[in-house]
Amino acid sequence: MSTTDTADLPRQLFDTLQDAATSKSLTPMEFDGKHVIVLPRGHSLATVEDPGWIHPDVAEAVEVDDRESLVTYTNRFQDERTIITADYDRGEIIARIDWHSDSMEEGQSVAQAATHMATLKLRDSEEYQRWNAIQNKLVKQDEFAEFLDENAADIHEPSPAEMIEVARDLEVIQGASFKSGTRLDNGDRTFLYESDTQVKGEVKVPTEFSLNIPLYHGEEPMVLNAKFRFRPKPDALYMGFVWHRVEYQRRAVFNNIAHSVAEATGRPVIHGRRAYAPEAR
Repeated sequence: MSTTDTADLPRQLFDTLQDAATSKSLTPMEFDGKHVIVLPRGHSLATVEDPGWIHPDVAEAVEVDDRESLVTYTNRFQDERTIITADYDRGEIIARIDWHSDSMEEGQSVAQAATHMATLKLRDSEEYQRWNAIQNKLVKQDEFAEFLDENAADIHEPSPAEMIEVARDLEVIQGASFKSGTRLDNGDRTFLYESDTQVKGEVKVPTEFSLNIPLYHGEEPMVLNAKFRFRPKPDALYMGFVWHRVEYQRRAVFNNIAHSVAEATGRPVIHGRRAYAPEAR
């Protein structure tokens, strides 16, 4: 059938076709030598003289690895229905290509298929994963010194050379008994120690340091601040660190990515998530 002869359809069949518009697929198929479509909710087959009259919906869910790919894909397929949704809790920014339009028919909004989307699932960078795996944990000085040495290239301040020197100092005094600690004017701390041979000395360790690493895969490095944690024990000095307001930076970077995708595609961005699981179609 063509668009010009829809008025000749029986009203019941026309209403059925309207009702079927939200089904996942109305792709014509061959049956008994004719093109037919399967209507939802137990309706019978309907003959379609012109298979091109009903265009099949695109059911495609693509996952991309970076924001540039999301922008490229969205710009390739978007139309006036397309929106960007950003769910920080899931770390997902989604281009919903065929989201519901704002057109109205007889006072009712026209539902769309909403089955074509591209998802950017943000992943932690390798550097962030390494550091985050040990944050808020206290380990013996030799273990922490080894970790600092292996990951010195990520350190922003103090300089990697200074941090490596601290690590070597800690290795030298491994096995000493720590007596007390003193905070210096610049915020660093010194720890007094006594070795098994009664040799006394002190070691200076900064209370804060910063890294220059990406938060997410494919994103630019940024400065992240961390605070050292110390716990002298009779057998060794236990050390570690905790992030300082890094979660705020993660949310800010996520929002920046979402808004940059919206700006590059010209589509609105909505922060949030679906509050229910839609019925499978």
